[in-house]
Amino acid sequence: MLSINFEFRKGIFFIRLIGDLNRETSSKKGKEIIKIIEENKFKYIVINTNYLRTIDMTGIIYLSNMYNLTIKNNSNLIICDKFKVIKNIINLNVPNIENEIEVL
Repeated sequence: MLSINFEFRKGIFFIRLIGDLNRETSSKKGKEIIKIIEENKFKYIVINTNYLRTIDMTGIIYLSNMYNLTIKNNSNLIICDKFKVIKNIINLNVPNIENEIEVL
């Protein structure tokens, strides 16, 4: 199961992923996030993965697709990943921070 918490604060769109990011959850919830980003054209987007329990290859591909979407929209993506799990699996050219306070 995956739940998503959204927050727009100080010009930054925060996406907090909570639970399991896998084939089933990324296809269901992914469309919702993509629609929100495409409609609003946020300048700064932070994806917080610190609350994920598991992530599979489909989840990794989903994060990579989010990166491509932000490039397409001329947005800036930041990954919040205190354990550097995402950074160690895929080499996205995005800042990787430990917590959201660093962004603000």
